Parts: sequence; structure tokens; C-alpha cells
Amino acid sequence: MRLISRGRFFPVIVAVFLFFTCGVAWAAGASAAARQSKGEFQRHLEAIASTFGGKVTLAGVDLKTGERFGIHPNRPVATASVIKLPVMVEAFYLMQEGKLKWSQPASETSFDRVPGSGILQFLHPQIGLTLGDAITLMIDLSDNTAANIVIQQTGIAPVNARMRKLGLKHTKLFGYVFHAGHRTSADAKKFGLGMTTANDMVKLLTMIQKHEILTPAACDQMLKILGQQMDNDAFPRYTGGIPGVSWDHKTGALDAVRNDVGIAQTPAGPIVLAGFAYDSPDQQWTAENAALIVLARLARAVFHQFLPAAHPAAASN
Repeated sequence: MRLISRGRFFPVIVAVFLFFTCGVAWAAGASAAARQSKGEFQRHLEAIASTFGGKVTLAGVDLKTGERFGIHPNRPVATASVIKLPVMVEAFYLMQEGKLKWSQPASETSFDRVPGSGILQFLHPQIGLTLGDAITLMIDLSDNTAANIVIQQTGIAPVNARMRKLGLKHTKLFGYVFHAGHRTSADAKKFGLGMTTANDMVKLLTMIQKHEILTPAACDQMLKILGQQMDNDAFPRYTGGIPGVSWDHKTGALDAVRNDVGIAQTPAGPIVLAGFAYDSPDQQWTAENAALIVLARLARAVFHQFLPAAHPAAASN
């Protein structure tokens, strides 16, 4: 190894210091310059959505500043499995009221067992599940059989009544998963398992994040479950690997639908985001589905906008 003499050591240190100082200042300046006006940001989101070929609704809020944004955020849309989030909330309310217990047995019936997402359909029907197990599987693997088990405990009408009481005017569960015969209303025939709006989901997630419903411990437990989500091909695709960033979220999918609603925990504070991409021309069940990609691109654009200059690496990821 070649050594630097004492006489040349100080200039080298100064040069290195200036290099890193200027580099950080340049990166911070580039990040700050990248922040768009509200109108520019709106047009940028709409431009991304327009490349998809289907339709998009989006709502979000930066909880640190309170700044809101969206694309048709009050348009009713099909939830697919996103409706399992309101089901979980109702289950936690019933546990708080002493009507259910996390550790109580949750037996599967032949009515509960259905195809689609999840693992229970492939296992022995009496494996000793608890209600807590079923809730976790319903969210993290979007297990349809687990969802039916939980809905059997909560009921359908109580889920909808709770959502109305919380101020979610457009969010409804219409029945059990893969039991279309139990869904008879015009909205049920149009939207399937459930309906909501992007704004409704942002409202619900914000209340959970800010501990405005249930107890703080219950909200934190729900956030922990959402943080264990195994489907990370949408919002976290380009943003989940940023240092200090994690997603607490719930996804949903149908042939022509991909949805993601969640909270990005970032070094700059939480960002709540709900996106629904539907009428998709791409109906492949792969990670490269166009609806997943457009949701991922929208989440990346949101990060560019709201992560401050203090975190240039995140903003430029």
C-alpha cells in the first residue's frame, strides 16, 4: 500500500471533505428541485395513470403536512380483497367489546372452504386455527377461506354498520368470498365482494395510523399484521427497498383489477395511499401485470414528491 506523506495529507482531507459536502448539497438541491407544484404533481399523476390503458382511482395524504392528492378519489370501485381490511377492523372492535377473542377456536366449515388466494384450501379442514390465525391469514396471504371464517364471526351487516359509523360512506361488504348467490343487490352485482372509494380507504387507514379508533394497542396490532403482507408487487415494488421505508398495506386482485391500500412508514413521516386500477387490458396473473406496474409507478411518484431533501437517496430511488 502506498502511503501519503504528512505534507500532502491535509490537502487530501480537504478535497475529500469538499467532495462529500458538495455532493450532498447537490443531491439535496436536486431533490428539492424535483418537488413539483400541486398542479404539476396532479398532472404528473394523471399522466402516469393515462399510460395504463384501464382506469385508475387514487387518494393519498402526507400525514406530516396534511397535504392531500388524488385521481377521482370519490369514485366507487370494486374492492376485491381490500374489503378484508374493514372485516379485520370489525373483528378487532368485537374483541374489544368482549364478544370475540383472539385466541378462540375458529373451526372451518365446508361453506368456508373456497378457491382462489390462500393456503387453507389445501390443508386439513380441522388444523386447530384460532380467530387470530384466521385474521392474519386473511390479510397477509389474502386467504379466502380464512376470510369466510372471520366473516362468519363478524357478520356482514355489522361490518357495514361499523364502516358507516366511522364515516366511510361508500364502503360495503356484500357477502362471503366466492358465494355470489348471497349477493343480490344491484351494487353487489356490479362490484362483487365489496365496494369502496380511495378516499374511504385513506380515511380508515389514517384513523388506524393515528390511533383514532379502538385502542392504541389494537391499532398497532393491526398495523403489524398489515406490515406482514406477502403481496408486494404494487406500491412497494419501487419504494419498499428505500432505507427506513416500510409498507403496512392490503392488496386485492381480480382478472381485470389490481388494488393496493396502505401506509408507507418513511423517515419523513407516514404517507397514506389507496390505489385502484381496473378495467385492465392486461389480465395476466403475473408480477408484471400492467395494473400492478401503474400502481407501483404512482407510489414512486408520490415518494418523489413528498420525501424531503434531507433524504435524497429515497427521493431519487
